[in-house]
Amino acid sequence: MNICINNGERSYLRKSLIQLVCTCFFITANIAQCAQKPASGSSRIDPNIMAKLRDLKPLPKIHFSWNLEDNLLNEYGSSLLYELARIMHSLNVRGEWCTEKQIDNCVYTCARINKTKPAIPCSIGVNYSPWHRKFGKDLPPTDRGPTYYAEIDFFAERIMKVKEWVDNANKKYGTDVKIGALLLANERLTEKEGDEAWNEGMRQALDAIHLKAESILPDVRIQWHCRGVLKLGGTRWGKTPYFTGKEIKSPLSTAFFRVPEQELMREQYRRTYTLAKELGIEEVTIGVALAAGYQRGLETENNWTDDWDYDLIYSYLLGFELNHPWFARYPEIYAPYEHTKIITFFPSPFYHKTPAWGKHFIAYVRGATGVKHLEDLGFDK
Repeated sequence: MNICINNGERSYLRKSLIQLVCTCFFITANIAQCAQKPASGSSRIDPNIMAKLRDLKPLPKIHFSWNLEDNLLNEYGSSLLYELARIMHSLNVRGEWCTEKQIDNCVYTCARINKTKPAIPCSIGVNYSPWHRKFGKDLPPTDRGPTYYAEIDFFAERIMKVKEWVDNANKKYGTDVKIGALLLANERLTEKEGDEAWNEGMRQALDAIHLKAESILPDVRIQWHCRGVLKLGGTRWGKTPYFTGKEIKSPLSTAFFRVPEQELMREQYRRTYTLAKELGIEEVTIGVALAAGYQRGLETENNWTDDWDYDLIYSYLLGFELNHPWFARYPEIYAPYEHTKIITFFPSPFYHKTPAWGKHFIAYVRGATGVKHLEDLGFDK
């Protein structure tokens, strides 16, 4: 696949990327929002939603997510936390600022699930955004001053602490809950066209984090988000600028952030998988935005909203398509989804700015598990 950008298109694509900000998996502004204002726990969830969650079957594939908000992670014995762990096979925290209490609660809850001997064990997903914490904000990726090493050291310190807390909780409860994935999102370092030194410095910095992660969590899946192909605007497609393509190999990723635009999402996956094959990679992870995403406007097609209560049938159909093996048999019509082992959710489950997330999640899971019923969620077509 030719993803080169000629000089005549460069200005347009640069503008499109600025408008897009990140049609990948994470949005930088939400990092601060998650830290400043956590959502309330299960006590604030509609009892009807909770009842429907209890009736859901577990998803056929592991689903990780952006970190759950603090009030939910802090709620020991939460019925909502239990149902999310049971259905998704994971609970997800923020590596930079999660607490020992939150890790203890996640291990305890996953252990409760795993004692029932599910087909897919529950594990913990750890989100982290490297090069956003200590590295100088105005420094180029070639800089190797003190903040470069401070960034790597802080990352190592936090991941080792999370690992220690998981180990301690497992000893406390006599369990063996695993860290299932380290979910990394770089939006700080971006590729610069025609600048080999800049791009090599960026590659080295990203690989330094990857190698450090492997040394601390040698048996844990390392998933970088924002590594794939996206629609830049109009008829133009291109590689996301958050990796060079020369980094240590790991699964690519694509963002299904326009759930009602089914064919666009399929084409984005197909193009990302084509790029993956060119790089010698066989796996593509999908990020899904339920009840949120990029809406089209008069001036741009990249208007992000955390609150988008689109028609429920699209969440249902997406759950069906991504989780049922039949669709992968027809990649020219749908996409080669057999190359997707995990799926991730952004925004996080029951994010306080996404009020319709719960009912869209229920629709998605019913689609994934073959339950043809949406009337109780207000869909009567």
